[in-house]
Amino acid sequence: MVAACGNDDSGGTYEADRVGGMAMADLINPDGATVGAASFHQGPTGVLVTLSVEGLIPGAHGIHLHAVGACSPDFTAAGGHLTATDNAVHGLKNPERTVDNHDNGDLPNLYAAADGIAQAEYFTSLVTIFGGSMPALLDADGATLVIHENPDDHVTQPIGGAGGRVACGIIR
Repeated sequence: MVAACGNDDSGGTYEADRVGGMAMADLINPDGATVGAASFHQGPTGVLVTLSVEGLIPGAHGIHLHAVGACSPDFTAAGGHLTATDNAVHGLKNPERTVDNHDNGDLPNLYAAADGIAQAEYFTSLVTIFGGSMPALLDADGATLVIHENPDDHVTQPIGGAGGRVACGIIR
């Protein structure tokens, strides 16, 4: 177990001994049917995201962490991507992206098999579950995991051309 103290952006402290903490999300489609689930496990240097989802069109899909813990019928209540700054630049391959302006919600594309099922693990050091120096998934307004209809090109603003939202899960 790692135990340490540090400062978060608000001047408060957090404890790294929250390593091992976790959160969950049930993924729903626009009709409100449950189509999958995701788990989020806090590690000493970031969060491991594990997910399984069905009912997707085969191929690549953009997937992002969104700033608000809400899913409306069209999933717009989830807001934009989770970021630590107002001038965040989307895209893992974007040449304008720096350590000071990155989009904390960016993840690599999710790939669905011919049967529409996708399973994946992602690791991100750009968020935490509870807080600290990066945006927290379980902050006051929560966060969501959103899957898009098209692949993310990892450059185009604001969502990499990923298109509409086809699945959403409130992180709890």
